[in-house]
Amino acid sequence: MTRESAAAKSVRYLGEGRLTVTALDGDHVTAVCKGSGESYHLGHDLGRGWHCSCPARSDGCAHLLALRLVTIRRTP
Repeated sequence: MTRESAAAKSVRYLGEGRLTVTALDGDHVTAVCKGSGESYHLGHDLGRGWHCSCPARSDGCAHLLALRLVTIRRTP
């Protein structure tokens, strides 16, 4: 059995309705994503960048990849 990639997991999370965007204002976005047993708080801030409270502590975690699939930063 092969391990599910973060990209595949992010698409699955979206399909299962696990991601909820809670706020969106300019360069600030916050969301909650239900992972395996826990909910994680994640988002993007101009000064902080992408962040997630999951143990992966990476901007490439499945939760953030899911959020990036539903958000886009417009350039001025």
